[in-house]
Amino acid sequence: MRVLTHGRHALAATAATLAAALLAAAATLVAAGSGAAHAGSGAVVLAQGDIDFVPQLADGRLDLRIADRTGNGTVMREPSDVVLHVVPEAKESVISPVTPLLGDGPYGWFLNGRHAKDVFALTPGWTGLAGARSVEVALDRAQGEGRFALYTFTEEMEWSDQEPVPHLDSDDPAHRSFVLPRGTERSAPTWGFAAEGVHRLTLTVSATTADGSKVSDTETLAVAVGSTDPTQVRPGDGSTPTAPPTPTATPSTSAPTPTSTAPAAYLIDDGHIDLAARPGEGGKLAFQIKDGTPRNPRWHEPDDVVIHVGPAAKRRINEAYAFLGTPGDPVWWLPSSHIAGLVWPGWSTEGFPASRVRGGITYRLDSLQGPGTLAVVNDNSMDSTVLVNSGDGLPDAFEHTAGSHSHSAWAFTEEGVYRTAFTVAATLTDGTKVSDTATIAWAVGTLDPTTVRPGEGTEPTAPATAPPSGTPATAPTTTPTASRPGPAPALPPSAPTPAGTDSPMDTETPRTGGGSGNGGRATGGSTGGRLASTGAPALLPAGLAIAAVCAGAVAFLVARRREDPSDLAP
Repeated sequence: MRVLTHGRHALAATAATLAAALLAAAATLVAAGSGAAHAGSGAVVLAQGDIDFVPQLADGRLDLRIADRTGNGTVMREPSDVVLHVVPEAKESVISPVTPLLGDGPYGWFLNGRHAKDVFALTPGWTGLAGARSVEVALDRAQGEGRFALYTFTEEMEWSDQEPVPHLDSDDPAHRSFVLPRGTERSAPTWGFAAEGVHRLTLTVSATTADGSKVSDTETLAVAVGSTDPTQVRPGDGSTPTAPPTPTATPSTSAPTPTSTAPAAYLIDDGHIDLAARPGEGGKLAFQIKDGTPRNPRWHEPDDVVIHVGPAAKRRINEAYAFLGTPGDPVWWLPSSHIAGLVWPGWSTEGFPASRVRGGITYRLDSLQGPGTLAVVNDNSMDSTVLVNSGDGLPDAFEHTAGSHSHSAWAFTEEGVYRTAFTVAATLTDGTKVSDTATIAWAVGTLDPTTVRPGEGTEPTAPATAPPSGTPATAPTTTPTASRPGPAPALPPSAPTPAGTDSPMDTETPRTGGGSGNGGRATGGSTGGRLASTGAPALLPAGLAIAAVCAGAVAFLVARRREDPSDLAP
């Protein structure tokens, strides 16, 4: 979505109240360790953490219950009282071995998927029934847009070229039931959904007890997939009446504040963009943002744009990127390969062929305003160079091959508004130095990007250097970002681009095997119908603590030149 927004007729008091309410709601829904949230229908929303589907015998009857361990302790819940949320971050590419189960769509939404360890999502399991001869789970009915499949496909199976083992498949009558492990062992197969929306799965659990008796229980489970608001979904079969709406507050009669004079912002929240160096007026260099594919580009001044890094970008910090914070803590990550629904930022120097410049074109992050750290990394298997890391001080600069195009991964350690002041510079073949400086606004996480002013803002700027290791961080001071010198004419991996070699132009076609080449360099198992057992419950996910910047934890960072701003001046 790209919209033109104007900040008009804003009431300061109303905005503050609304912001507080939104933050409170977001904290209730996604905060780690906070346990379950409640929907307007009275349902319990489970969106992150460890749950188990547990058959239980009581007074000769069988009940399927959900063991909810998303908060402190364990709470046993009825499936008809619960809405499961497969969060937007659980979106993954559908790889070829899974295509027979979910179809040939490029993406699906998964619980216990291939990248489950990297996202804050539910980790559902199944537990058998002690003393029972056998326990079988059958899918009686699946309602919802797109296909549903429950299957086992481990990393070991993928590496050895084995096929997934299907257990339940909404489109294949041959896979409508599976057998739970004996005893109380736990298994955790993958849940796959081919489309967003509300899904309702009617399941019948049947058991043969030790004395030969047969008992069963049928339950309908509501699942909100992707961007679907789980708080608006009725649990069970959907017949539960929705709670009456809460009365709205009486409008304030206080005098309104003056009309906002915030400039219009061009909002980008999906698709391909490039931070581009282009020839400007009088032979100078213009720093602009290219929005769209090479065949249909739209050019924007950086200080007219707000880039939204949406909630679906939220991931866990893994060990390879521990310099961003504690592994397991959250980070908002834009990978170097395209994922639909996320912005895909790249670098473009195609406007300046190598014959026009001496060496490459330099990108320098002069300053960062924002609540956390920004890092830009070449995240492919052949190159893990850290191009920018505000956590160890700014400015940071790297050189990009002239006449080429590339993509890197962008990581923001906290939600909020960030402003990046970049200087893009080159030396022409006649020795003339040209450069342009501009500030880009980024809205990261669940905040409303339409409320963010483009360009420079008043948020505190991060300190120029990181505090010594073990020293508590102090509140940053506010320093101005560099101003633009004059008008210019009207953000899974890839191989690096050798110096002096042009990488191919990109398209917005989704990829599962990598993005465009990188031209930047820093200068500064189970068989049959029985479900396999894991033997132990999965660990609870890490809490959503604010990711702390680990000063000094940058052992594999390449050395980067700290350039004097005057070096890049025309």
